[in-house]
Amino acid sequence: MTAVFLALASVIALIVAVSLPGVRGLLATGFAQAKPAQAKPAQTPTPQTSPSPPVNPVGGQKDGPPVTPKPGGPLTPSAATYKVDAIEFFLTPDQFVEYKFRLNTGQRMIFNWKATGPVEVDFHTVPDGKPISASETYQRGQASSGSGDYRSPYPGLHGWYWHNTGKKDVKLVLNASGFWTEAWMFSGDPTGDPMPLQDPPPPADQ
Repeated sequence: MTAVFLALASVIALIVAVSLPGVRGLLATGFAQAKPAQAKPAQTPTPQTSPSPPVNPVGGQKDGPPVTPKPGGPLTPSAATYKVDAIEFFLTPDQFVEYKFRLNTGQRMIFNWKATGPVEVDFHTVPDGKPISASETYQRGQASSGSGDYRSPYPGLHGWYWHNTGKKDVKLVLNASGFWTEAWMFSGDPTGDPMPLQDPPPPADQ
């Protein structure tokens, strides 16, 4: 009997000795010691607020007091309707044409012109009641197009001189709009030819 108990004890000791390294390896791998995932606290969304209307409306805002444009300010009301013009010129070699609008002080125009070839251009003025020597030039040179806006510094004629200095015919198209009261074309005759005035088209619902 003693021998049997000793044999059983040896077998149990052997099983324990073989099993412990596996347990230690399992612990070392971390499978038996995995930490639970930590949940992040939920973020509270920021409420969206809309701007509230002003308590005391002022000029420039809805329901504000009346505002009158200041002289010399960015807004210049006009009792007259602005004019529009669209015209084509055909210049043979060495031919020129002048096209000018009569503008009062402070009146404006916007323009765009384009030619099929370079021409000599001179944008200048002819002041009312003054000799031609009082004319001022604001642009001169060779160009095949131009666009911009112009504000008249004084009453008179204001516009372009175009000269075809090339050896080929040139087609030139001018589009302009502004508060002029007259339009004139000069092509050799110093007295010039008055051109018809054109109002802008009415709104579509009229």
